Amino acid sequence: MFHSDRSQQGNRMNHSSFASARQTHEPTVLRDGLDFEHLGDDELDALESLEMEVAESLKAQARVDNKVKRTRVKSVYRDALFRPLFQAVAISQTVAADGGTSVTSVTPSHPLYRVIRLDVTPANQPPAFYKPESLTDAEEVRHARFWRAYEVILPRLRQHQVPADWRDLADPSRLEWFHHAARHSGPLQAFTLQLSADTEALARGAKSTAGWLSKRITRRLRDLLARDVDCWFALEMSPRRRLHLHGELQIAPGEAEVARKALRLAAGEWDKVRQHQAYLKDRPSVVWTNYSAKDWTSIRRLKRGWFAKISRPINGEWFFATKPIRRLANELYFIQRREVIKLMKTLPARR
Repeated sequence: MFHSDRSQQGNRMNHSSFASARQTHEPTVLRDGLDFEHLGDDELDALESLEMEVAESLKAQARVDNKVKRTRVKSVYRDALFRPLFQAVAISQTVAADGGTSVTSVTPSHPLYRVIRLDVTPANQPPAFYKPESLTDAEEVRHARFWRAYEVILPRLRQHQVPADWRDLADPSRLEWFHHAARHSGPLQAFTLQLSADTEALARGAKSTAGWLSKRITRRLRDLLARDVDCWFALEMSPRRRLHLHGELQIAPGEAEVARKALRLAAGEWDKVRQHQAYLKDRPSVVWTNYSAKDWTSIRRLKRGWFAKISRPINGEWFFATKPIRRLANELYFIQRREVIKLMKTLPARR
C-alpha cells in the first residue's frame, strides 16, 4: 500500500502495495554492509558514467543482439530483492504529479525493503519519459504473488549492491520491461495463440523455436495489416504438453480481428473451432507478463553444468521481442535503474 501527503489537502490513492506515510523521513531497512548514505558524489557520478558507457555499448550491439549467446549469470532473486525500490521510484512520479509530498511503500514479506519512506520533490523525480503504470488492487496482489517466491536471500549466492544491468536481468524481468516498452509506444493487445500439430512439430525441430515462430508471426501481421507490428511473446507447454504462446501486439482495438486472423495463419489455422485458436485482450497490464512466465523455469535455456544436459521441449530462447521493443525496454530500464541507485544513496543503511 502507499499513501501520499499533499501540500494543500489530503489525498488517498487506491493502491494495495503501499501504506500511509508522514512527511518525516524515517530509517528504512536495507542490506547489511550497504552504506549508500556515505557514498560520495564523485563515486556516484563515476557509477552513472559507467552505466552510460554500458548503455551506449548495448545500443551499438542492437543489430546482433538476437544472435549473441548470453552466458552471463542472471539472477531472478537479485531482481526480486531490488523490485520494491523500482516500485517506490515509479509511484513517486504518480504522487508528484498529483501534488503529493511524500511516499511510504510497504512490502511486509520482503527480507530487505519492508518499508521505504521518501520525500517527493522535483529534484528526486525521474525524467518524465517513463510513465508509471496504474494497477488495480487485484492486479497488485497477483503481481506481488508472482515475485514473492523470489524475495529471499540465498546464503550461497552473491549479495549484489545495485540492481542488475539490462544484460543481466533475468527472463521474467525482461518480459516486464518488454511490456513497459510496448505500452509506452501506443495501444496494446495481449494474445494467446495455439499452434496446429504440423506447425508445432516444425517449430520444435527448428534451430530456434521462438525465432522460427517470430518470422511467421511478424510476416503474417505485416501482410494483413500492411505495416510492421512490434510484438513480444513467450512460449509455454500446456499440461497436455502442447506448445502455445502468450504475448502482446502493438495494435489498435480496431485491428484486433485482422490480427487474430494473421496469428491463426502463422500458427497453422485449425480446420475446426478456429475461434478458440487465438485470443486477444485489450490493454493488458504488467501482470500479463507474470502469467506468461508462470512456468518459465521448465522451458528456459540452461547452460551450466549438469543442468545443460536436461532435455527441453524447444530449441533456443523461450521468448522473443522485436528490436524496437528491445531497444526501448533497455532505455526505460536504464532510466529507472539510475533513479533507484540515487534513491539508495539517500536511504540509511542497516547497521
